[in-house]
Amino acid sequence: MKSKNRLPHAATVFFWLTVVVALFSWIGSIYGVGEVQSLLSPEGIRWELRYAIGNFVQAPALGIVMVLFLGLGIAVHSGILDTLARFVKKGKSISHKERRALILAGCTLFVYVLMILCTTFAPWTILRSVTGVLANSPFQKGIYYLISLGIGVSGMFFGYASGRFRDDKDIIRGMSCLFSRFADYFVVLFFIVQFFSSLMYTNLVEWAGIDSYIVVYAFHLCCYLPFVWMLNRKDGF
Repeated sequence: MKSKNRLPHAATVFFWLTVVVALFSWIGSIYGVGEVQSLLSPEGIRWELRYAIGNFVQAPALGIVMVLFLGLGIAVHSGILDTLARFVKKGKSISHKERRALILAGCTLFVYVLMILCTTFAPWTILRSVTGVLANSPFQKGIYYLISLGIGVSGMFFGYASGRFRDDKDIIRGMSCLFSRFADYFVVLFFIVQFFSSLMYTNLVEWAGIDSYIVVYAFHLCCYLPFVWMLNRKDGF
């Protein structure tokens, strides 16, 4: 059955945007428009081959999303999110076993958050920087890891208490489930990175008089928006 969504895939959109940037940079370099550099010149091709992988690996969203997928995946696979949705949003009754598992998971998460607060804001400030501030501290640098770990641990306790998890293999399946469900996000991210890195390399932004901070902000926004859309998709992205 064909999808009713006739809009092109986001990866396709950013691929063609990169092609447009390449063509504009080529035309601009021919006519000597400002300091525009051509992506289709020998130097531009060498730059693309040299930095395509590095730019993708260093994308601001890549590491964050992958780390969050680990913990969120456990929570999704354990069934805790579905149980909460049935209980809170839909008002449906849940079994005594599920209720007990939710209480255990909630208590686990509460203790975990309390430990983080104590090691960050109480006298035992081991998660602060060596100067005692939050800037560039282990807490600030590892905030997404801490969030993922907390969600994952509470999901793991729920999974074992509810009977959904039986051994370590169930945890590993949970940690990997979101990677398969949202695999196309990484494809989209690759083309988003290539578009923005190409745009900055060609100097078209400076030629158009656009503040580079605006482009950087748009880049970060575009890195996360596709994932938000994917969370709400029904017939595909």
